[in-house]
Amino acid sequence: MILSPAKQPIFILDSLPKEIIYTIFDYFWAHDILYSFLDSSAYINSIILTYHNYHVNFKSILKRLFDLVCCSIRSNQITSLILSDDNETPCQSKIYFSLFPIEEFINLRAIRLSDIENDTLSHLWMIETIPKLKRLIVNKFSDHDYNQENSLSAISFFYLRNLTLPYCSYNQLRQILRSAPKLTSLNISLIISDCTGIDYFAEQHQEVPLIINNLTISIHTFTRTISRLLFERFLSRMPYLQQLELNVISGGSSNLLEGNQWELFIQKYLPLLFAFNFKFKIINIDRNNYHTENILTQFRSSFWLNRNPAWYVTYDINDFILYTIPRFAPHTIKHSLLSISPHSTTLPAAQYFTYYNQINELELDANEKSSYQYTNVQRLILSITKIDENILDLSKVEFLCVKSISWSLKKLLRIIKTSMIRLYHLKIDFSFSLLELSDSDSLAQIRILDLSEFIYSCKKEDYDLSTVFPYVERLTIRITSLLQMFYLIDRLMHLSSGSFHITNDSDNTKELSTESDLHKWFTEKTKRLRKNNSFTYRLDSQSDFWIHLWMSSEIERPKKVLNMNVPSGRLMELRKKNIPCLSSRCCLLL
Repeated sequence: MILSPAKQPIFILDSLPKEIIYTIFDYFWAHDILYSFLDSSAYINSIILTYHNYHVNFKSILKRLFDLVCCSIRSNQITSLILSDDNETPCQSKIYFSLFPIEEFINLRAIRLSDIENDTLSHLWMIETIPKLKRLIVNKFSDHDYNQENSLSAISFFYLRNLTLPYCSYNQLRQILRSAPKLTSLNISLIISDCTGIDYFAEQHQEVPLIINNLTISIHTFTRTISRLLFERFLSRMPYLQQLELNVISGGSSNLLEGNQWELFIQKYLPLLFAFNFKFKIINIDRNNYHTENILTQFRSSFWLNRNPAWYVTYDINDFILYTIPRFAPHTIKHSLLSISPHSTTLPAAQYFTYYNQINELELDANEKSSYQYTNVQRLILSITKIDENILDLSKVEFLCVKSISWSLKKLLRIIKTSMIRLYHLKIDFSFSLLELSDSDSLAQIRILDLSEFIYSCKKEDYDLSTVFPYVERLTIRITSLLQMFYLIDRLMHLSSGSFHITNDSDNTKELSTESDLHKWFTEKTKRLRKNNSFTYRLDSQSDFWIHLWMSSEIERPKKVLNMNVPSGRLMELRKKNIPCLSSRCCLLL
């Protein structure tokens, strides 16, 4: 706030033209815009209402923020959308498309789907009604048995420029290359189960060269041989390729490792290529016939090294893997392992920091001294009871997993509060008693808590979990009864996502798995869900019994704003009908 000449407070953003505020909004997710700026002034509210370039990211979103976006933003204001049906946000896509049908997203240019349920995938053909859609990314299917080929065969790829699929058969690949003439970027994991598939992959007949300039292909086959010659036959029809990434696990042929031959092929058929990253793992082969230096020598020519950036490679003799760095340098490492050797890479010793800078997850499993420092570690795993702060910066750690049962929890909490100022995700990977924390201050910074090995008890003599971790928003925990789950839901006021692993309560879980009115069952057992029944859940009993809940916070419930962009009749219809989710084991509850 600033003061006007009349000494009246003025919100500083009210003095800016709306075009500048539009530009500011372009750098934020939709829920960040609403959470930060909504109701700050009437002027800003009017801009929020008229802004038409919202980027909506519902991946791991809190339920109250999801509700806020649904109540505040119309579908025609959205240009990019990320949806996820994972265990943190079960049935999300079903809820959202029930409120906003796909065909209403007339300005959508990009959509990303992760862990999406089958019912949503079955409606993907409707994206052809979205005239501006240029990017489709499917990161992961929730059901690996789902026949994706049927859904994909119904999609029109004609206008797509960018496509990512988690699994793709050679038939699907052939369809994509034939029906997507404007495609410039393709990222697929190719399924090849027989020799016919290999032949189809290599012999994709095209009347004209493909205009693809960015290609990423992953092929994992343990029974078939993928050779460099197959890739050459496939890639020779892509003269405009600028960025290429290959990730191959294959048996038999080692000619993928022949740098001299790759050099000749690229110079002849891929003249525009400026980025080439690969990871080749060869299995079922006599490794004694292949020597590290003989392989690396082929990647030390000026073709590989005299470019900016250079194409450096590393050879892992233990696992028979050749990969480029920094792209495929490991991001996870155990401190006890020797990280890099001058005999296994073309990377100059003066640039070894490039290798270590890629590591963002470190497991301290030995008290060995180190001559190097990990500067970008954000995830720390403790398998020992000593932390050498000379090899990493604890202030950058955001995730901490404690495996050693010898740790004093009080000491651990003190270290977190004093040194790990950015830590928000804590996993304690052993069983303990909360009584050990009875004299400790609360950890207000923890938002994600994983106690999957801890057996919770809500007896009076035990210590209240909500006292130690009062602001937890996501919880994974093992419990011995459904009553404990109800207790935690009511006590953890900020909880939005809960994954409860239930053991030793077979009678109640059997009743739960067969009861028809699950909405009534939940609202009767918990005060919180009875008061605010905006929640979804998924039951998983394939191996152990899990309940995954996604619910609005007890602290704040979004209200209807800006004339409510979802028709009130549609919301009331959903509430009255209790529309079920696609699976009998997953239910939408509004």
